[in-house]
Amino acid sequence: MNPMPGVEVMSLPGRDPDVLTTSELAAKLGLSPQTVRRMANAGQIPALKTGRDFRYSWEAVRHVLRQPRDLPGEPADEPTDDPPGSGAPPAP
Repeated sequence: MNPMPGVEVMSLPGRDPDVLTTSELAAKLGLSPQTVRRMANAGQIPALKTGRDFRYSWEAVRHVLRQPRDLPGEPADEPTDDPPGSGAPPAP
């Protein structure tokens, strides 16, 4: 049974079903192949460059995309009392 109706995923003998092409990953994520390539080039998703294209591990991509992200405007780290760039050591 195909888990995604309307999306054909090739099954070649000896091919790991966890390894996807850009088009296959784009179909699974509901994105364009160009967006998936941009995400790979930006390091937002794990990818292996193969010639001119990429290969992706479905499990690795799912793991990364499920991780919580810092929201814009929220501090990434705990705030300190020292102004940025003051060079003061952190308080104990």
